Amino acid sequence: MNRRYVATRSVLSAVLGAALYVAGLPWWGATLAAILAESFFLQAPGSGRYVVQQGGAAPLRRDERSRAIRDRAARNAFAVTLVVLAGVTIAYDRVLAVPVPTEVLSGVLGLAVLTYAVSEVGLRRSG
Repeated sequence: MNRRYVATRSVLSAVLGAALYVAGLPWWGATLAAILAESFFLQAPGSGRYVVQQGGAAPLRRDERSRAIRDRAARNAFAVTLVVLAGVTIAYDRVLAVPVPTEVLSGVLGLAVLTYAVSEVGLRRSG
Protein backbone atom coordinates (compact mmCIF):
# COMPACT_ATOMS: atom_id res chain seq x y z
CA MET A 1 0.00 0.00 0.00
CA ASN A 2 1.17 3.50 -0.76
CA ARG A 3 2.82 5.09 2.30
CA ARG A 4 1.71 8.57 1.31
CA TYR A 5 -1.91 7.41 1.11
CA VAL A 6 -1.73 5.82 4.57
CA ALA A 7 -0.03 8.87 6.10
CA THR A 8 -2.49 11.39 4.69
CA ARG A 9 -5.49 9.29 5.63
CA SER A 10 -4.17 8.82 9.16
CA VAL A 11 -3.91 12.60 9.48
CA LEU A 12 -7.46 12.98 8.15
CA SER A 13 -8.74 10.44 10.68
CA ALA A 14 -6.96 12.23 13.52
CA VAL A 15 -8.38 15.59 12.39
CA LEU A 16 -11.86 14.05 12.28
CA GLY A 17 -11.48 12.70 15.82
CA ALA A 18 -10.18 16.03 17.10
CA ALA A 19 -12.99 17.96 15.41
CA LEU A 20 -15.60 15.66 16.89
CA TYR A 21 -14.03 16.03 20.35
CA VAL A 22 -13.99 19.81 20.06
CA ALA A 23 -17.61 19.71 18.88
CA GLY A 24 -18.62 18.06 22.16
CA LEU A 25 -18.39 14.31 21.57
CA PRO A 26 -16.86 12.40 24.50
CA TRP A 27 -13.20 11.44 24.03
CA TRP A 28 -14.04 7.77 23.60
CA GLY A 29 -16.62 8.56 20.89
CA ALA A 30 -14.19 10.79 19.01
CA THR A 31 -11.50 8.12 19.27
CA LEU A 32 -13.90 5.45 18.03
CA ALA A 33 -14.93 7.63 15.08
CA ALA A 34 -11.27 8.22 14.18
CA ILE A 35 -10.55 4.48 14.39
CA LEU A 36 -13.56 3.69 12.20
CA ALA A 37 -12.49 6.28 9.64
CA GLU A 38 -8.94 4.91 9.60
CA SER A 39 -10.31 1.37 9.23
CA PHE A 40 -12.32 2.44 6.21
CA PHE A 41 -9.32 4.17 4.66
CA LEU A 42 -7.15 1.08 5.12
CA GLN A 43 -9.82 -1.30 3.84
CA ALA A 44 -11.05 0.73 0.86
CA PRO A 45 -8.15 0.26 -1.58
CA GLY A 46 -8.32 -3.54 -1.32
CA SER A 47 -12.10 -3.82 -1.28
CA GLY A 48 -12.60 -3.89 -5.03
CA ARG A 49 -14.90 -0.88 -4.89
CA TYR A 50 -12.30 1.66 -5.84
CA VAL A 51 -9.36 2.02 -8.17
CA VAL A 52 -6.41 3.62 -6.43
CA GLN A 53 -4.79 6.36 -8.49
CA GLN A 54 -1.49 7.91 -7.52
CA GLY A 55 -1.37 11.52 -6.45
CA GLY A 56 -4.00 14.11 -5.74
CA ALA A 57 -6.19 14.67 -2.74
CA ALA A 58 -8.69 11.98 -3.73
CA PRO A 59 -6.79 8.86 -4.88
CA LEU A 60 -9.79 6.54 -4.68
CA ARG A 61 -11.85 6.50 -7.87
CA ARG A 62 -14.68 4.30 -9.07
CA ASP A 63 -14.20 2.50 -12.35
CA GLU A 64 -16.93 1.51 -14.80
CA ARG A 65 -17.39 -1.93 -13.26
CA SER A 66 -17.92 -0.44 -9.80
CA ARG A 67 -20.43 2.05 -11.15
CA ALA A 68 -22.35 -0.70 -12.94
CA ILE A 69 -22.43 -2.84 -9.79
CA ARG A 70 -23.57 0.12 -7.70
CA ASP A 71 -26.32 0.91 -10.19
CA ARG A 72 -27.55 -2.71 -10.33
CA ALA A 73 -27.53 -2.98 -6.52
CA ALA A 74 -29.50 0.26 -6.22
CA ARG A 75 -31.99 -0.97 -8.82
CA ASN A 76 -32.44 -4.24 -6.91
CA ALA A 77 -33.00 -2.39 -3.62
CA PHE A 78 -35.49 -0.03 -5.28
CA ALA A 79 -37.44 -2.92 -6.80
CA VAL A 80 -37.59 -4.80 -3.50
CA THR A 81 -38.68 -1.62 -1.71
CA LEU A 82 -41.49 -1.00 -4.18
CA VAL A 83 -42.81 -4.56 -3.96
CA VAL A 84 -42.64 -4.71 -0.15
CA LEU A 85 -44.13 -1.25 0.23
CA ALA A 86 -47.00 -2.21 -2.08
CA GLY A 87 -47.59 -5.35 -0.01
CA VAL A 88 -47.52 -3.42 3.26
CA THR A 89 -49.91 -0.81 1.86
CA ILE A 90 -52.36 -3.45 0.67
CA ALA A 91 -52.13 -5.39 3.93
CA TYR A 92 -52.67 -2.41 6.21
CA ASP A 93 -55.09 -0.40 4.06
CA ARG A 94 -57.28 -3.11 2.58
CA VAL A 95 -57.01 -6.04 4.97
CA LEU A 96 -56.42 -4.53 8.41
CA ALA A 97 -57.95 -1.09 7.70
CA VAL A 98 -55.51 0.69 10.01
CA PRO A 99 -52.73 3.20 9.31
CA VAL A 100 -49.29 1.80 8.61
CA PRO A 101 -47.12 2.04 11.75
CA THR A 102 -43.83 3.88 11.38
CA GLU A 103 -41.97 0.82 12.69
CA VAL A 104 -43.12 -1.11 9.63
CA LEU A 105 -41.94 1.64 7.32
CA SER A 106 -38.59 1.68 9.14
CA GLY A 107 -38.40 -2.06 8.56
CA VAL A 108 -39.03 -1.56 4.85
CA LEU A 109 -36.22 0.99 4.72
CA GLY A 110 -33.92 -1.38 6.62
CA LEU A 111 -34.77 -4.14 4.16
CA ALA A 112 -33.84 -1.81 1.29
CA VAL A 113 -30.44 -1.11 2.84
CA LEU A 114 -29.87 -4.81 3.47
CA THR A 115 -30.91 -5.66 -0.10
CA TYR A 116 -28.48 -3.09 -1.46
CA ALA A 117 -25.59 -4.41 0.65
CA VAL A 118 -26.24 -8.09 -0.12
CA SER A 119 -26.78 -7.38 -3.80
CA GLU A 120 -23.58 -5.35 -4.06
CA VAL A 121 -21.48 -8.01 -2.33
CA GLY A 122 -23.02 -10.74 -4.49
CA LEU A 123 -22.44 -8.83 -7.71
CA ARG A 124 -18.81 -8.07 -6.77
CA ARG A 125 -18.06 -11.71 -6.07
CA SER A 126 -19.77 -12.96 -9.22
CA GLY A 127 -17.67 -10.86 -11.58
